[in-house]
Amino acid sequence: MGYSSQSGQVLMRTQDSAGIFPVDFGTTSIAMKIKSGSLGPNRDLLVPDMEIGGGRDVSEAYLGAASWSGDFEFYARLESISTLIQACLGVPAVTAPEGTAGAWTHDFSPSDNATLPYIAVEERIGSGLEVYQYTDAVVNSFHMEAEANGFLMGTAGLIAKKQIAGAAATATPDFDESPLLVGTNTQVTLGGISLPAKSFGFDINNNFEDDDFRLGSFYLGDLTAKGREVMGNVAIRPEDSALWRRAVYGQSGLTEVGGLTTKSPLVVTSTTYEDIDGSTPIVKSSIKVTFPKIVLEPFALEPSGDDIIENDISWRAIRNQVGTPICTVLITSGMETVA
Repeated sequence: MGYSSQSGQVLMRTQDSAGIFPVDFGTTSIAMKIKSGSLGPNRDLLVPDMEIGGGRDVSEAYLGAASWSGDFEFYARLESISTLIQACLGVPAVTAPEGTAGAWTHDFSPSDNATLPYIAVEERIGSGLEVYQYTDAVVNSFHMEAEANGFLMGTAGLIAKKQIAGAAATATPDFDESPLLVGTNTQVTLGGISLPAKSFGFDINNNFEDDDFRLGSFYLGDLTAKGREVMGNVAIRPEDSALWRRAVYGQSGLTEVGGLTTKSPLVVTSTTYEDIDGSTPIVKSSIKVTFPKIVLEPFALEPSGDDIIENDISWRAIRNQVGTPICTVLITSGMETVA
C-alpha cells in the first residue's frame, strides 16, 4: 500500500491574530493547487560530547527546538497567490475598476514594517498519511517566472513557528479554479520600451530571521523580516549592444567604463485569455508587477559556433526615495477579499 501525493491538499488564510489558528479556517481559507512542496521540520538531535569518566558510546540524546520551512511550487492562479503576496508584501489597497462590476483590483506595495501578516496553513500529505496545521507562517521568499512557450509559474518559501499533526482535514476545500496565465500573453518592458524577452523571472526575499529560539520553549520566539532583496532576470537575443553597454559601462551611449548606473522602470504584465465571470463590462484577470528602478548587472557577450547570441541578464531593484516602493503588484480578478 502506498500514498499518492496527488491526493493531498494545501489550504491557507491570513490569520486574524498571532498565535491563534482561525476557528473558521475551513470556511474562510482558500485551497491552492500545487505542483510540489511541503513544510519540513528544522530540528536537531542533541547529542552530548564524550565525557571523561564515561564510556566510548553516546550516553543520551534529546530533541531540540523546532521550526518548519519549505517551498511550494505552483502554476500561478491569481486568487490563491494573492494570499501569498499579501503575506510577502503586506495588505493591499482594494478598488473596483472604474465603471466595472464583478471585478476587483488589489494593489500590493511592500511594507516598510518588519512585521508582515501571518498565515495559517493546512497541509494534507497523501490521501491519509498525515494532516498538519501550521500557525504563524510567513512568506520568506516569492518567485515568479515564465518562458515564451510556457506557463507563468511561482515558488513561495514559507517558514512556520508551530505545527500540529493529526488534524482533521477540511472536507470540502475551496480550491482556486481561476484561469492560468501563459508566456504568450505576457509582456516585459524596460523604460517603457518592450523587450523581446524569451523568458523572465523575479525574486522577492524578506530574509526572515529564523533562529530566535528562547529558553523554556520548543518554538521560535519571533520571526522578524530583515533587509529585503528584490532581483530578477530576463533572457533576450540582443538586437544591438545598448543593453550590454548600459550594464558594463553604466550608460548605453558610453564607449568605455563609467561609474554611474542607469536606472529605469521594468514592468511585467500577464493577462488571462479568459474573462472574469460576471464582470460587467467584461474584464480579464491580470497581474502587473512594476519595479520603478532597476539596475542591470554586468554580463558578457558569449558567441559560440553558429549559435544565435543570447543573454540571460540579471538585474537588481533599488529604492533611494522615500514614498516610492521598490516594487508594486497589481492583481485584477473576480475575488473581492484576499483570504
